[in-house]
Amino acid sequence: MAAERRAILRTVLDALHAGRHDEARLLSQPLVSAPDIEARLLHALALGGCGLAAPAAVMLCAIAREKPEAIHPCQDLAGLLVAQKRGADAEPIFRAALALTPDDPRLLLAWGDWLTGQLRAAEAEAALRQALSGRPRDLATMNQLGIVLIALGRTDEGLAMFRDVVALNPANHAGWANLGCALAHEGEFEDALAYYHRAIRIRPEDAQIRLNHSICLLKSGRMTQGWTEHEWRLSLPGHTELPRRLLLPSLGPNTDLSGATVLVTQEEGLGDTLMYLRYAPLLADRGARVLLWVPQSLLRLAQRAEPRATVLAGDVPDPIFTWHCPFISLPRAFAATDDAMGQPIPYLRVDPEAVARMASLLPATPGLRVGLVWGGAPRAADPVAHGIDRRRSIGLAALAPLAALRDVTFVSLQKGPYADELADPPPGLVLHDPMPHIDDMDDTASLVMNLDLVVSVDTAVVHLAGGLGVPTILLDRYDNCWRWLYGREDSDWYPTVRIIRQTRPGAWSDVVARLVEAIRGRRYPLPISTPAASTRAPPSMTLAAAEKGGVSM
Repeated sequence: MAAERRAILRTVLDALHAGRHDEARLLSQPLVSAPDIEARLLHALALGGCGLAAPAAVMLCAIAREKPEAIHPCQDLAGLLVAQKRGADAEPIFRAALALTPDDPRLLLAWGDWLTGQLRAAEAEAALRQALSGRPRDLATMNQLGIVLIALGRTDEGLAMFRDVVALNPANHAGWANLGCALAHEGEFEDALAYYHRAIRIRPEDAQIRLNHSICLLKSGRMTQGWTEHEWRLSLPGHTELPRRLLLPSLGPNTDLSGATVLVTQEEGLGDTLMYLRYAPLLADRGARVLLWVPQSLLRLAQRAEPRATVLAGDVPDPIFTWHCPFISLPRAFAATDDAMGQPIPYLRVDPEAVARMASLLPATPGLRVGLVWGGAPRAADPVAHGIDRRRSIGLAALAPLAALRDVTFVSLQKGPYADELADPPPGLVLHDPMPHIDDMDDTASLVMNLDLVVSVDTAVVHLAGGLGVPTILLDRYDNCWRWLYGREDSDWYPTVRIIRQTRPGAWSDVVARLVEAIRGRRYPLPISTPAASTRAPPSMTLAAAEKGGVSM
């Protein structure tokens, strides 16, 4: 009987993780009267997954009373729903539980953590301060409150909270890691790295801390060490599932890959793949047979970047390879070679006939043609990605001052939900929108080659334009991605990119003011002179050349 019970509970758990909550509820129902807590917890999670907030809250709060030293089980439910991209569905369960036990510090901590993930920082702060009033020295709550204070732009308060954590318990790895992450955002890399080293000594196998440490190394310019450390990401969910023993090793200056098949795989966003396509020809130069496995939208562009490669898209059953390598691991593989930065710009190429076709989509107006991208991919179901997008996307309304510029034609390069803002542009800002005629990144590349300047927030379009050698201005958030380094207005990766970065978290007005002056004064990089650049539209359509100018845990 005990073996049968364990088998049923295992099936229930599998159903919960697979999102089959109704099945889990029916299977666990006969077991909830047993004295042990496990079946009741699984049934409560199933009830919550089915949207039955009130009965789920009753059971979860009862279990919390029986296990006063454990985290509140509402946190388990929220984690389950977030992993299934249903994070918003946790709110009614939390509210029902709070109605039953409004002063439970563990429930308030779980609620504050969930609110943080939903980007509701002010509400999270209130919940966490209420939790601390019940448990004033609870380190988990203090760490979470520090994270929220950083998100609210109150960096000094957040740092003080993390320092209180490690003062209370020097063995608290999360406090040291959070100090490192917060100071890295401020460019204080020596202190940040010292704090990360403290955290790593305590938890050397914690993949998230190691990944955040790698980002600090990379952002500070310590590339070789950073790339090695960055491989810790492969120990986290959502990265490659291919065998680690077949991961492409680091290459030496004279490593010969003749006879080897190297499968290079998409891992995260389109921007990463566009950035690292510069390494694909280097694999072929060393004799490898190269397979590039990319999203459909990059298929044509990837094939043109390395014509010797076989480019795959969509479902590929059991590809045969000697080594595999995610695109993001290519810099690590080449770090000890003369090609550490990959091929020089431009490594992306366009079809001259396609460039001419795209020219027909643009108006024959004098002056500059400037492409605009004001938003990324919201990915609301992924709290981390959604949080980054909220910080990087500016919104079309914020670009209203561009309307004051004369002899400039603005062209939308915006795709996705942010393109809906074109229906109500700022007064006086006229945008031409050819994007309904664009099918993939190859089309976008051909369109970009007809522009004098691309202005974009931190999206794949920056990597596309940069890889093509087209002048680009990046409007960058305060806590910028590592690849743009810190305190820099230029980029080692893309010589034709200029960076205009926020000076305060969330503040875009001065960024746009500097953008207006850069365009008015033609203060941005020159285009790279290439055969591809000469395939722009005929002289009547061309324009004058520009002048050079995870807080963790």
